[in-house]
Amino acid sequence: MFSLRSRVALVSGGGTGIGAALAQALAEAGARVVIAGRRLEPLQATAARINAAVADSGAEAKCFALACDVADLDAADSIVEQAAALAGGPPVLLLNNAGVNVRQPAAELTAEHWRQSLDLMLAAPAFLARACAPGMAAAGYGRTVALDAEDGLEAVFQCRIVTTASLQSALAFPNSLPYAAAKSGVLGLTRALAEAYSPAHGYEGITSNAIAPGFVQTELTASVFADEPRARQLAARTIAARNSTPADLAGAAVFLCSPASAYVNGQTLYVDGGFTALGHR
Repeated sequence: MFSLRSRVALVSGGGTGIGAALAQALAEAGARVVIAGRRLEPLQATAARINAAVADSGAEAKCFALACDVADLDAADSIVEQAAALAGGPPVLLLNNAGVNVRQPAAELTAEHWRQSLDLMLAAPAFLARACAPGMAAAGYGRTVALDAEDGLEAVFQCRIVTTASLQSALAFPNSLPYAAAKSGVLGLTRALAEAYSPAHGYEGITSNAIAPGFVQTELTASVFADEPRARQLAARTIAARNSTPADLAGAAVFLCSPASAYVNGQTLYVDGGFTALGHR
């Protein structure tokens, strides 16, 4: 039910932080994973670490590094083609995780920062999904297959689009106008992608969902966690009474990419320790 064997995944922003954790989780579940990002060195280091971990577990999955700029919208088709060449098949799991968080007062907002944020976190997921869709359709997913002939169990093999949202998809925080706009847009984009790549438009077996993390310690949030009183305050506002780690997102990603989530579509799953359940306090 949760196996990703024989599937190819493309994870943008997969070299560090949340993306690296998601990539490892998919590989451990059996997928061949291509991690994409602008910096080759961390991508290669992460791919090597994932391959070592997977080899130790005896799984046959593998991780590949692909240096590219997913914010270059005209390059989306080429990026997907390169990923397919590396992994030996078209990506049928697309995880849109690449992000940037420019923190500045509203009075200092620039057109460049606005475009950078929305191109990377809102436009790139849409264009990568468009580039992946033909390969997803050609892969034959969406067909009903037997899981257990004796018990008569069946499942629909599906393709997946999973996009990283944020607490700021639901709540406002200071000095984050472009980031908040992009991440709020992810919720609408997630629903729109679910409809766009549906049987009504000739696509079978493609679902689109989003994961909204809590406060996760990564490169993007380094400035927040450098302020220890602030980090403790955020943990205290969370029902789980702690901030998050990238590993907290792994199970949600595997679920949303697996046959277990066959009837989950157009949804945003908050994996935030209960932060949004309380809201701001």
